[in-house]
Amino acid sequence: MDCRKCGAHLTSDEKAIYMKLVSRTASSFLCMDCLAEALHCERKAIEERIRYYRESGNCVLFR
Repeated sequence: MDCRKCGAHLTSDEKAIYMKLVSRTASSFLCMDCLAEALHCERKAIEERIRYYRESGNCVLFR
């Protein structure tokens, strides 16, 4: 699957963080760079959030 804005190939983490932050029922996604732009934040903030969810083990999207 590819980013709906720039066409970059998406990782499972990119799809999962989009679902977590934007919409659980999404069928199209943004890559981390495009998501950061849309959310007006740094890519690093999204990477840190992914790491948090992975390490916590509390979110089924990141297992």
